Amino acid sequence: MSLILSIDFEDMAHDMKRDLGLWETGPIRADALWQSYHDIDAFLRAHGGATGQKATFFCTGVIAEQEPDLIARIAADGHEIACHYHFHDRMDGQDITIVDRMLGRAKAALEDASGVTVRGFRAPQFRIDRTEPSQYRTVIRYFDYDSSFPAADREEVAAFRAAMDLGDFPILPIYRGQIMGQNFRLGGSYLKLFPGAMARRSIAAAEAAGFAPHIYLHPYEFTANGSYRLSSRERRPLGMPRALYWGVRQEQWHRAGNRSLPTKLAYLIGRDGLAGRLDDLVPTIKA
Repeated sequence: MSLILSIDFEDMAHDMKRDLGLWETGPIRADALWQSYHDIDAFLRAHGGATGQKATFFCTGVIAEQEPDLIARIAADGHEIACHYHFHDRMDGQDITIVDRMLGRAKAALEDASGVTVRGFRAPQFRIDRTEPSQYRTVIRYFDYDSSFPAADREEVAAFRAAMDLGDFPILPIYRGQIMGQNFRLGGSYLKLFPGAMARRSIAAAEAAGFAPHIYLHPYEFTANGSYRLSSRERRPLGMPRALYWGVRQEQWHRAGNRSLPTKLAYLIGRDGLAGRLDDLVPTIKA
């Protein structure tokens, strides 16, 4: 079975400053995002195979508002534009009125920029409220499918859908496995730091669990030049201990395993290529 590849297309520098309380919002790093997109698109053209040269980009709305030409370019190149919320905020702690407003704002910005209907959604950090259904039902009002649910098997997805009374709303999970008792997801830093053979076993486990194997990545993982890092000057208002801590933590995201990622990803894709855009697969998605 061919791999699915999606990109959580976000500006980590902007989002990290928001998470750390350094600003509410500000300029995105447009040059870095453009370069990341060119690198990702070139990789897909070289390694995606006959059907997998197109992928799904879950984009934050703030990028569409500040750099609409980039979203337009991604869409014009044939990739799917999907929604990754407006800001890269954890939804699970937010009031439903904020969720509704941010979903509507993001969808409108992405559609205005791309000129296409945005069908898919993924919550930032996969953090959407799963204790009661109001946030998911709001997602259903705006979108045709969701990819915010890490799960170990299809039965878990079916049980969740029934418990939340989501009907037949399509959910495309990210596989959640375990290594030495610790949960991991098939993508992001986990994929960068795993040996290729371990990642391949995880892909096989996802297939055995009844999932179409799905890898997710981010723009900053396709570069090792630190273009999304927060500088020491930007971190200074945090105070010395926190500024040092977050300086070290950034190494995981912006350096460790980044240079080898394209080679590892090409190895995992293999001869079969990628499966293409998620919206093309929606009719096949089941519990």
